[in-house]
Amino acid sequence: MEQIVVFAATNTFMGLSASSHEDVLDLVVSYAKQETIEPLRGALRWILWGLASMAFICTGLVFIVLGVVRASQDLLGNSFQHSWSFVSYFVGVLACGIVVAIALRSIKKDSL
Repeated sequence: MEQIVVFAATNTFMGLSASSHEDVLDLVVSYAKQETIEPLRGALRWILWGLASMAFICTGLVFIVLGVVRASQDLLGNSFQHSWSFVSYFVGVLACGIVVAIALRSIKKDSL
């Protein structure tokens, strides 16, 4: 009588079952998401807040400089006419430089 030997197909490799392989794969995928996607989202949020702040600060700076130029034209009156008319604009540029210097001085964060 012949004996038929049947080999049972098992889902094991190096002592790990198929569900263990899936667990390892899930662990690797979740680790990759944690270390790549989440920091990128944080950086994107940081950049978007910076861009919005920059837009508002630039708009405000334009209004401040226009106000300073107009105020210097009113205050200086007819003293600086014709060839000296650039003085009001120079005062505006000076005010802009002061605001930029204050902004650069207040930057303390080096990285994300």
